[in-house]
Amino acid sequence: MVFLSQVIRTLDPKQNQGAAPEIQALKNQLQERDRMFHSLEKEYEKTKSQREMEEKFIVSAWYNMGMTLHKKAAEDRLISTGSGQSFLARQRQATSTRRSYPGYVQPATAR
Repeated sequence: MVFLSQVIRTLDPKQNQGAAPEIQALKNQLQERDRMFHSLEKEYEKTKSQREMEEKFIVSAWYNMGMTLHKKAAEDRLISTGSGQSFLARQRQATSTRRSYPGYVQPATAR
């Protein structure tokens, strides 16, 4: 019987008026936690998008640096190969030099 009367008291809001401030305090805490949770979610999304943008900038800078270094290396190679001749001009010179070499024998033509 004592147990039933306790259950009735806890379920009956008219008799349980002393617990109303406690319930309200718990509801307030719950609302505050919800607000904090939503603000943390927004902050996380903002941080995530900022990190993604930074990663894109880093990749872009790395690509640009690589292209610049590649271009510089190619230009340096062209400058060091000499006298501004094209690849084909250098090949023609090498071929004509070989033909004029006295030890060079031209292959016999098939007849």
